[in-house]
Amino acid sequence: KYGEKTMEIWKIALVVEDMKEAEELYVNKLGMEVLERLDLGDAGEALFLDAGNVNLELIPTKAFEGQGRLAVPGVHHLSFRVDDVEKSCKELKAEGIEFIKEPFEALPGLMLSFFDGLNGVNLQLFKRKG
Repeated sequence: KYGEKTMEIWKIALVVEDMKEAEELYVNKLGMEVLERLDLGDAGEALFLDAGNVNLELIPTKAFEGQGRLAVPGVHHLSFRVDDVEKSCKELKAEGIEFIKEPFEALPGLMLSFFDGLNGVNLQLFKRKG
């Protein structure tokens, strides 16, 4: 148990090689609704989709280019929304959890951190202001 509450998964992210092909599959063929198109600058855009009880995020491979295991196409991470990424990171480190990427501001107002979920699974702490 994390702190006083159980951490809940709110999003599953996939890194995809072809965003148009992925959008065709998940939106046009499987019927998921686009909740948001997030501009990633030179890396393109990420799509947040309504997948029922959880959101699905599609991320272009260019967004994690050169970042080791974070750059591998496929299931990228399970995301936990938290109130404070840095505080949560410290608390989880105190429990012996190893971090892959320390807290950072990915985009203005978007704080992230990645930690090891065992067996090659990436887990993410996520906080967006506003």
